[in-house]
Amino acid sequence: MASPLSSNGATHLAALASWIHKNFLWLLVASYLLAAILPGPGLAIRNLSLTPPAGDKVTAPLLLLALLLFCAAAVVRWSQVRSLIHHPGILLVGLIAIWIVPGIVVSLLGWFLPSLLGEYVTTGMLVGLALVAAMPVANSSVAWSQNGRGNIALSLGLVVLTIVLSPLATPQLLNWMGFVLSEQETAQCEALVTKFSGAFFIIWVILPSLAGGVINRLAGPQRIENARGTLRLISSITLLTLNYANASLAMPKVLSNEGAKAVVVSAVLAILLSITGMLSAWLLSRWLKLGDESRVSLVFGFSMKHTGLALVLAGEVLETEPRVILMIVIATLLQHIIAGVADWFLARQARRDRAHRTVEP
Repeated sequence: MASPLSSNGATHLAALASWIHKNFLWLLVASYLLAAILPGPGLAIRNLSLTPPAGDKVTAPLLLLALLLFCAAAVVRWSQVRSLIHHPGILLVGLIAIWIVPGIVVSLLGWFLPSLLGEYVTTGMLVGLALVAAMPVANSSVAWSQNGRGNIALSLGLVVLTIVLSPLATPQLLNWMGFVLSEQETAQCEALVTKFSGAFFIIWVILPSLAGGVINRLAGPQRIENARGTLRLISSITLLTLNYANASLAMPKVLSNEGAKAVVVSAVLAILLSITGMLSAWLLSRWLKLGDESRVSLVFGFSMKHTGLALVLAGEVLETEPRVILMIVIATLLQHIIAGVADWFLARQARRDRAHRTVEP
């Protein structure tokens, strides 16, 4: 029998997890403001690392990423996994839409935007937008899906498969969108994508997910349900910490290096790309007649790109193009804010649906 002390502790944790979930958007905005005002601790987090006797350096953000994926996999409902295995078409169609839809958007913008605003304003931004569009699904989309009570198995499947396929898909998509790089730059892009999507990175994505899945199976549905609030709290705090650490690197540059016009144009383009992803996910879920949980996962998976990888690629290959960096930094910030708005909207819609079902005779 649980003691009153442990029961009170669990109640407080559940209340804290609920409060963070309800106010996550504002906490996220606060983390970006803190990164702009006080970036030092965030940079210190990024610089924390371990070097095993045999192997590459393991950074704190990578460990936080592993914790994020572990928590997500630990609360997977196995009925969702079985449904995903029995319906692989969802993953296949999702993988195509994740890259093709943003590629079409960027290509269309590349045709008319320079003549509308001037090449001086848009060239670097369109390259940055193309890099964002060509990236795999962001790992943080799993946490957002978890917060929104989505299909975690589908979210993890989209993350892992897009990362595995990105060494092939990313360079091809960049060429298709019309931003042709030199042979040397293309080789550098392929090498970097392969490095960050290769065995070392895949291990840090797959192994934490497998560990969370094993714990899920060993603990059983009841224990996992009891621990769901705690795992959700850990996931939220981890996501906030990761965003603060990454924003600490980006926010000072955004505030000091570019004028208001460049920032506004970049923000509009980033919002357009993210909202297009959400709209395509909603349309696809309606077409495939998916349930609410799968629709939530597609909304976050289609709208959130692995901008950390894009920033690395831009820094190495296009380091002389500051507006490429600016576009990626702003896309990183805005895709989380838009995800927060979408999470609030989905939660509100779910409450309305429950209330409607309750009042029905």
